[in-house]
Amino acid sequence: MSDPNPSPPALGLVSANMIDEWSHLLPGPERSAFVKACTEAGANEGRLQSILTRYFSTWKTTLMADDLSRLQMLAIAKYEQIRCYVKVIWLEDETDKIGYDEVSPSESFVIWPRLEDGRVAAEALGVELLKAMLASQQLRPDRLEIRDKRSIYADDAPLDPETAAILARNILDGANLAITAFTLRTPSAYETMIAAELSTEHQGQGIGFSLVRKADLCFTKILNPYSYWADRILLHGPALKELSLSFSQPSTTPHLPPFILNNTVWPALEKFELSMSRLPISTIMAILSNSQQSLTGISFFLMTLGEESTWADVLSRIANEFPHLTWFELTNLSEGHIAERPINFMSLLDKDLMASEPYKSGLKMKQRGTGDYKRISRVEYEGPSASHVLGIVAECAVAKPRS
Repeated sequence: MSDPNPSPPALGLVSANMIDEWSHLLPGPERSAFVKACTEAGANEGRLQSILTRYFSTWKTTLMADDLSRLQMLAIAKYEQIRCYVKVIWLEDETDKIGYDEVSPSESFVIWPRLEDGRVAAEALGVELLKAMLASQQLRPDRLEIRDKRSIYADDAPLDPETAAILARNILDGANLAITAFTLRTPSAYETMIAAELSTEHQGQGIGFSLVRKADLCFTKILNPYSYWADRILLHGPALKELSLSFSQPSTTPHLPPFILNNTVWPALEKFELSMSRLPISTIMAILSNSQQSLTGISFFLMTLGEESTWADVLSRIANEFPHLTWFELTNLSEGHIAERPINFMSLLDKDLMASEPYKSGLKMKQRGTGDYKRISRVEYEGPSASHVLGIVAECAVAKPRS
């Protein structure tokens, strides 16, 4: 079996002319420092490899203008040695450079052009060149990351995550990569981060998403009739073991996601995290339908249950049906149509069992308020008999109207 992360080949004799040629693969401001560092390293191959790793391991590009020219240079055969050092490909435009007093980008900034619906106009970027280099294995990165940003000073509305991720779809479709982990997240209202961890060992074998073991997904809304990422990862992800799921949709939307309703063969998950959504108990249990013997950890964060569900019921069912839990986290849970009844775990303080070992050292609780307004909104546990502890916590999950 080939080494999934092979070391770069020996450099051999490195001339001043080679160093100068390599420097032109870098952005202008970095070139002189690179040449100086390489010149000082001399014939010390270890130092040279360290310098090349520092400058080339992350290839950050807009796929436009000078960045595109440098990528075209990298594709030339004489730069094969340098391509071996590229481990992360990072796509991002220069939106961050737009100041509050410069709403319209100046010509000095490289800003991705967009279509009317807000999508990046991929045909205006060097997407096809990048895909060709990936498909031909000229580039064998461990990670592909895209940051789609909107200026906080502009009038443009923030993008929903799945629209922003269409650029990633344009790149991944046809690049013949083997993806082992995938992230679609919104670190802020004006940024979407899409990242794919890649197996270089399986690159070029038509693997696609079938090796995805870990997925962290934020879907646009529960009403979305079709989600490309749900189809590829949740409906056709036999290797999926760790799933983090959230929705960028109004918390009052009660409808079930079609990809949940239509999925009859959920994977056997080991870790499940659900956040920022309003779902009934039937949906949660559907996702976990094949995980009774595999699930070891579960987390609920900023979650609301519908009118006909209670957290006491949900947590009790999980405690009884999933015997191999080793940890759980419960944070800011609520019930009701508009999350008007937050869950309070205060009665846990009255449980003598929770104050004794082996449970005490693994239990963490966050208490807020004073007097009659005291409440425990966060409970974590890691240790033996987590399922048993969760059963006790379920008994203490009391929904109280907001004061």
